[in-house]
Amino acid sequence: MKIELKPFSKQLSESELLVIFRFEGGEFYPTLDAAGLAKAPALKQAIAAKDIKGKPGAMSLLYLGEDSPTKRLLVIGVGKREKFRVEGLISAVSAAVWKAEKLGVSELTCYPLPLKDEGEAVKQTALAALLANYRFDRYLPKLAKKPRPSTLRILVGKATSALKTVVEQAAIVAKYQNFSRELINEPVNVMTPLEFASRVSKEAEEIGLQCEVHDEEWIHKKGMKLLWGVAKGSEEPPRLVVLRHNGGGKNAPWLGIVGKGVMFDTGGLSLKNTAGMLSMKADMGGGAATVGALLAAAALSVKKNIIGIVPAVINAIDGRAQNVSDIVQSFDGPSVEIVNTDAEGRLVLADGLSYARELGAETLIDICTLTGASVVALGMKVAALFTDDDNLRDIVLTGKETTAEVFWQLPLFDHYAEALKSTYAETKNSGGRWGGASTAAKFLEKFTDGKPWAHLDIAGKELLDKPWLCYRKGATAFGVRTLLHLIENR
Repeated sequence: MKIELKPFSKQLSESELLVIFRFEGGEFYPTLDAAGLAKAPALKQAIAAKDIKGKPGAMSLLYLGEDSPTKRLLVIGVGKREKFRVEGLISAVSAAVWKAEKLGVSELTCYPLPLKDEGEAVKQTALAALLANYRFDRYLPKLAKKPRPSTLRILVGKATSALKTVVEQAAIVAKYQNFSRELINEPVNVMTPLEFASRVSKEAEEIGLQCEVHDEEWIHKKGMKLLWGVAKGSEEPPRLVVLRHNGGGKNAPWLGIVGKGVMFDTGGLSLKNTAGMLSMKADMGGGAATVGALLAAAALSVKKNIIGIVPAVINAIDGRAQNVSDIVQSFDGPSVEIVNTDAEGRLVLADGLSYARELGAETLIDICTLTGASVVALGMKVAALFTDDDNLRDIVLTGKETTAEVFWQLPLFDHYAEALKSTYAETKNSGGRWGGASTAAKFLEKFTDGKPWAHLDIAGKELLDKPWLCYRKGATAFGVRTLLHLIENR
């Protein structure tokens, strides 16, 4: 989809589909006078009949007649003005894009809803439209032939160079978030660790982002036994993908981001049931988000030094698969008793965190679809944050104002570590059912060497079974924008 900026006047805009918005209480945005709609008969009649609602998600489609420069007018309800936030803008713009697709409209025009300033409103409008327009239809040939809107015109006071830059930046973020969604949406018979590494390295090469891919021989020599323990039950060999963006210069500190890259999780010998496996192609959502954020940061020339690490594995079962009660020595940390082979994500993250420290990362972030316990605690739309660093906490929690990715802090109290004590090794890989999200975080904390660290448990947000915000059913790449927000503000 192409995003264009067009100066508006009080004349009705020429468009296949013009989109305006209505708040609860009757206020239109923009005003009907500003949009050139004050005298539109069809709109006046619909208002008089009380057919146009302001409740969130309400839609009214009007035909303005052959003599009108705008053939169709779409009015979308956006709720109460005093409660309006970025989520409301994203939902409204996405609804407009999906309605345009359903109508077979190739271009649509809208005004940016009011946020803190016009630049932010334009950015969020462009980003929402580009993310909403993404569709995974590679294996659905009939759907693939169905056209999607090709152009969105955003009506602004003046199409300044600053606003054009904002649109270009939004297009970059959307491009790489959609790339991450593509990685997640692919089934595991396609998206193996090797295919993941191949696609990421190709994309990185195109923009000059440094990418190294380490194979199983390197992993063995490095002593990453936790990573290998998860991977060895699969015929598909693991890969360790390392991305480096040196945007901050020689003396700037390095931020290390480690994303869980479990391409598929059967649970290993602690086998999941069929229902539990249906979404497990998305168990690499944290790794995909890490890749998307690093690619976007490089393409945006962010002036920070960032390392991105994704241990890419498949947790499967054969004669070599890891056993319950195995004891494994981590790469740079404690020995680990494996009490649950389905608690595998924390094992690959542990070796990844240790390697990020070896590469010089002074601040650590890990992002992962780690625990069902976090979903039980917070539901499907809020992700879990664990950190003892006030700065990292504040950046992540306030990021929702621009990212629409909501996190809530859960505790890291010392007593959670009690559940990880092992009779036979320095720690266990699972503390059991109770407080499962916090005990998992305490396990990962053992591999941070006391460095500033935040753990983002995004389970339940990576793959949708119904549309939400700007996402159709399928992958979201939740976390890409939060990671960018962290990169830019840490």
